[in-house]
Amino acid sequence: MNDAGPPIPKKPSLQVIAVEDSQSDAELLARFLAKAGLVCVIRRVQTEHDFLHELSDLMPDLILSDFSLPAFDGLRALELAVIHAPGVPFIYVSGTIGEERAIDALRRGAIDYVLKSNLSRLPSAIERALRETALKAAERESEQLRREQEQRLQRLTRTYRMLSSTSSAILRLRDRVELLDEVCRIAVYQGGYERVIISLRDSDADSLRPRASAASDADLRRPTDPLPQAGDSPTVQSRTMALRAIATSAPTVLNDLAAESQLPGDSYPSDEIQVLLARGYGAAATLPILIDGTPIGVITLLSTPAHVFDEPEIKILSELTANLSFALQYLAKDEAVHFLSYFDGLTGLAKRPLFCQRLAHLLSKPPLGGIRTVVVFDVQKLAAINDSFGRYAGDLLIQQIADRLKSAYTESEHIAHFGGGTFALTLATAAQANDTGRSLQNAAAQVFSAPFELHGEELRPVIRSGVACHPHDGNTAEVLVQNAETALKAAREENEKYKLYGLVTRHPTSRLALEARLSGALERGEFFLHYQPKVCLDNGGLEGFEALLRWRDAHDGLVPPSLFVPLLERSGAIVDVGEWVLMQAVHDIRTWFAAGLTPVRVAVNVSPLQLRHRDFVDRVLSSIEPASRLGAGGIDIEITESMLMQDLELSIRKLSHLREKGIGVAIDDFGTGYSSLCLLARLPVDTLKIDRSFVQALADSANGMTLMSTIVSLGHAFQMQTIAEGVETVQQLETLRLVKCDQAQGYFFGQPGPASDVPSVITRLAHPQASRIPAQSRKYYGDRTEGLDPESASAQRSRSKR
Repeated sequence: MNDAGPPIPKKPSLQVIAVEDSQSDAELLARFLAKAGLVCVIRRVQTEHDFLHELSDLMPDLILSDFSLPAFDGLRALELAVIHAPGVPFIYVSGTIGEERAIDALRRGAIDYVLKSNLSRLPSAIERALRETALKAAERESEQLRREQEQRLQRLTRTYRMLSSTSSAILRLRDRVELLDEVCRIAVYQGGYERVIISLRDSDADSLRPRASAASDADLRRPTDPLPQAGDSPTVQSRTMALRAIATSAPTVLNDLAAESQLPGDSYPSDEIQVLLARGYGAAATLPILIDGTPIGVITLLSTPAHVFDEPEIKILSELTANLSFALQYLAKDEAVHFLSYFDGLTGLAKRPLFCQRLAHLLSKPPLGGIRTVVVFDVQKLAAINDSFGRYAGDLLIQQIADRLKSAYTESEHIAHFGGGTFALTLATAAQANDTGRSLQNAAAQVFSAPFELHGEELRPVIRSGVACHPHDGNTAEVLVQNAETALKAAREENEKYKLYGLVTRHPTSRLALEARLSGALERGEFFLHYQPKVCLDNGGLEGFEALLRWRDAHDGLVPPSLFVPLLERSGAIVDVGEWVLMQAVHDIRTWFAAGLTPVRVAVNVSPLQLRHRDFVDRVLSSIEPASRLGAGGIDIEITESMLMQDLELSIRKLSHLREKGIGVAIDDFGTGYSSLCLLARLPVDTLKIDRSFVQALADSANGMTLMSTIVSLGHAFQMQTIAEGVETVQQLETLRLVKCDQAQGYFFGQPGPASDVPSVITRLAHPQASRIPAQSRKYYGDRTEGLDPESASAQRSRSKR
């Protein structure tokens, strides 16, 4: 034969299956093939069952088939051969096949056909068929090799792109956590690995802990992989792949996990391999992260396909690991510089700028109840200690104080060292109303209860403290810290152990300047209202709001009401400002009603000057007209008992007139003035607002609960609603329900907020739910089982009202 192509495979003999019902015809085929020099081993079959059995038992080199058999069909034999032996040449040898059927057979997959009457053509047909088969096999092998090379090229291209992207991330990112997360993400989504884990040694260098990981979308459904395990000692060299890489400072590669699991010995932990195989992984690689030749961690890459971690792949991954090592080393040095910029080198605590940054972050969070307080304190006579024992001893004392502060306050970011003997704390717990300053002083002084030991000597240093509360003493972190420092300075000057900023005596010129700016505040639009909700204790539904006056001075920012309200009353400007409060509250009610919200009632505080003004009733009524635009909402007024006693008869007439017009009247701070049964019987009052001091006393003794129950019963006896002010804890809430108080108001339900916050409060509380309080109080109002931020009852009341 002169046909071009690969040579026919040289075999000892050709394995041939002959589909032939005639034994004599099969022997004739064998003689012709032998005569042509073809050594063949022929297995004759004449049924479909025998044919399938031979195909499964022997993969033949050639199939010769008659076309017509009594128990079988040549076309069926061809169909089975195409399915079960697709690469084996199939030649028909028949005396009955016609040209049309022969052409159809060739279309179905036969190589050739030879008539039994012309068997001399059979050897050449077989040689040509074998040569064509060998040629097709070579083409398939070449195509497979080409596809594998393309896949490898694509794999390397993807890996190089991953290397480039990680290099870019290393140059761009300056945060260690973000960098590790980004490297893992890039390795998964650009490198094509199913899961990537970066683990670093703990500071004690005795264990590895995962610090970042990423997984493909499909791989996210798998359980977390066990590599590496926290607490495993790197000295155990064969426990995991990660620890082997740490111990050898070289990559650990298992390129075929299935094959590795079959190998004898224990070069790698079989349990680890079995887990990875069970989770569908085919290959794994772990590379050490080295800094100055010392392994500080590993990067583990898991792949579903096997044999992906060849030499070029590992070379690129080693380069990626080297870049990551360099980045971590650079970040460590940068963090050291950053530490010295923001942290005190002596104590490890934050310096003043970082403390202010952290405090600003805390103030930006949604309030969880209470008020944030800043305490700045310093150690007295530190200079005397330095003079007596030396500067080293003074530094040692400062370090011991810092250590005790860190132990006392687990959130060390809430502690700072301002230098010298001055420290700062930020707290979010409330003290007793009548003992705020002393409690805050104790918050800092608790670390000084035990003596300090220096050179065998016991020292008991004492401190002075300055306190500032947010938002009353400042609306920003910088202002709060500055005001706490001002209070500390005042404590030094007045030889006090502690000083509240709100009680610091201002210089007369400062008060005059404040009063001068206050005179034009109304015209400049510097006043605004905050609203605090009142809640029904029976079902947790919203009963209304109290409007509270606020002033944001262009010079000093938010000014505490305890400072500017007395100035307004002394100057007489409270009358105009009070009228503005009424009009603004009405405007806000109309806005909420127009927006489709549930109509609400808003209570407005009235000053003695307003009530004594001869046209007080007309001013109030003109402010709320037309009432029809308020829907079912409306305005209520709150007055104190002391105001009524100044001109009782006139006050009763005015209040009665307002009640006839649908305006509710409440006695504010009930129990602190001139309460009497005779007075209650005559007053045109709808509501008694029980002073917060009685609420705070509920937990002090049984008498506190008895007194509260008496006040509530007294109000109900005169057909009045009762509202408890200053509710701060679940325990107070439960007690008030027990004594059947009608409503409650306080930081437990929400701090006063701007008008823009009211719609969300209305939506949250407008639909009563039975037994909402207290069983579900945490769900609706947050967990407030502890007290609020430190603030005395009198100071908080004066700062919150109006």
